[in-house]
Amino acid sequence: MTATTKERKARTGGIRLSAAALKAGLNAVAAAVPGKTAKPILHNVLLSDGVLSGTDLEIRIDVEVDAPPGVTFLLPKDRLSAIVSSSTADEITLTPDGSSCVVSAGRGTWTLPTEDAAEFPVWDPIGTKSITRLPADQFVRAVKGVVFAADTESSKYALGAVLIEVEGEVVTFVATDGRRLSRVTCEHDLAVDDRREPKYKREKVEPGVLVPARVMSIIARLADQAGDGSVQLEATGKEVVATVGTVTITASLMEGKFPRWRDVFPDREVKATTVDRASLLAATRAAAICSSEESRGVEYAFTSDGIWLHGQSAEKGESSVTCEVLDAGKKCNVKLDPSFVIEWLNGISGDSEPNVEIEAVDDQSAVVLRCGDNTGVIMPLAKD
Repeated sequence: MTATTKERKARTGGIRLSAAALKAGLNAVAAAVPGKTAKPILHNVLLSDGVLSGTDLEIRIDVEVDAPPGVTFLLPKDRLSAIVSSSTADEITLTPDGSSCVVSAGRGTWTLPTEDAAEFPVWDPIGTKSITRLPADQFVRAVKGVVFAADTESSKYALGAVLIEVEGEVVTFVATDGRRLSRVTCEHDLAVDDRREPKYKREKVEPGVLVPARVMSIIARLADQAGDGSVQLEATGKEVVATVGTVTITASLMEGKFPRWRDVFPDREVKATTVDRASLLAATRAAAICSSEESRGVEYAFTSDGIWLHGQSAEKGESSVTCEVLDAGKKCNVKLDPSFVIEWLNGISGDSEPNVEIEAVDDQSAVVLRCGDNTGVIMPLAKD
């Protein structure tokens, strides 16, 4: 195609987009575009009225882009992403050409087959009410602090979800797989964002929204990329809608019942052991070196002088590590899965409280760990 022909096409229905903005938009919607699907149309992204969209029917991601209204394209996501990534041009031109779209970038031109945009699934949430709005960094910390504890493969209850509860000015995130539980609490803000018109009526809803762990991870990743700003969470009876800057994530809520998680916390009075968080993480990692799938437990012996960690397996040998404590608590021995301890500690933000309180009673009772707004409950393993 000659330069004159390309210019003619750009003048007759083509649109010019910022290459950087289009690349960012494609990266954002990528999490919603399935790699394998029985519906090939879902391999495409929809650009319509200044919004780029991708969906796998369980989650949809919409990104606002600077494009003129009234123009609609349905384009193969992977090939369009490859074109944008390989080009060094500042602008990308999209020009409809019958059943194809001509993509022009710098000295390159690609003709991509397109499908009927009317066949692409789109929908609007009905009856959406506000749950909370959190600063982006606070939301990311909350998700990081709980999502690892969900069991995405379980069919029991709704263990693959993160429970979001609102009570007064506190929003609580909880995840559990039945063997351990993690909880993070935050202060929230139900005020409408004055920087833009509210998309939906903001009303407080009853606590108890079950958001799939995968969806929470996607929202957190987009919030982390956004940096400053906030995450607005809204919900209907069936869907959650998260707004992060110019990105909107709409996803199905998880059905089922979440365990009565408050019942997991033991009602007891016991002096906790206080330990430096980094020291406990290092000691647990060291003791876990000699554990295995068959003998994955590490014994934690709480003494007046510190915590003695002991791991042993026939295949990998034996480990013995001592962790100093800042304040000794109740003396007892308990066997824990070290991966649970490590994941909980890794889920705490680096700038959080440096010390951890460990409430341990005996080898039969739940161990409770606390660090700032993060709380973990780990059930002990049976001793050999």
